[in-house]
Amino acid sequence: MTDHAVVVGGTRGLGRVVVERFLARGCAVSVVSRQRPADFPDQPGLKHFSADLERSESFVGLWREIAEAQGPIRYVVLSQRYRGQGDPWAGEIQVGLTASRDLIEGFSGHFAEDGDRAIGVVSSVYAEFVGSSQPVGYHVVKGGLNAMVRHYAATLGRRGIRVNAIMPLTYLKRESRVFYEQNDKLMETYRKLVPLGRLGTAEECADALDFLCSSRASFINGQSLFLDGGVSTVWQEEVAKSFAGL
Repeated sequence: MTDHAVVVGGTRGLGRVVVERFLARGCAVSVVSRQRPADFPDQPGLKHFSADLERSESFVGLWREIAEAQGPIRYVVLSQRYRGQGDPWAGEIQVGLTASRDLIEGFSGHFAEDGDRAIGVVSSVYAEFVGSSQPVGYHVVKGGLNAMVRHYAATLGRRGIRVNAIMPLTYLKRESRVFYEQNDKLMETYRKLVPLGRLGTAEECADALDFLCSSRASFINGQSLFLDGGVSTVWQEEVAKSFAGL
């Protein structure tokens, strides 16, 4: 039987690259987003399902519909982000936390009965650190997601379903690459900040999720992995001295 992966938020950015990784492995892939984009590929095994994560009642039973259409689920990746125009606090909590809980609990009843099974969650370095570029709700959601990962790793792990997260630093993706690469001052800042001397990419983040959602990671459970080129290993005072030329 063909492995079946579900990617929530899989029509753009990192989510779309994750979809490509699963397809390259020969998986059937179900993609969930608010709307099917005009450039969504039409190919066997790839299906789109519409859901408005800002309204929990709009996606009740989505997990059943997806499992009936493509078969038992082996992997789920949650890569959604609130991009609405309403209250950013309520929107972040609903899309980032409440919908994640609903999706994990809903899909958990439709996983394959045996073999490797896993859930991958896109968190952020802002789960552990504060950045002025993001609102308080974003920080709360990412920290909450890491706690959710640990909770479900402990509870779903008893059923053989692993749950892990990645915590990326800002990374280059198709939608933003040109902006960063044309901003020499910003790129020089990242070259000085990141021990590896560069920004990561959506492809590298997708590779980490591709690994965590595979039998190669069969004993990794409940972890939130920094993907930051080593930034989190350096004490802030040392960063400040470096930027000051001391």
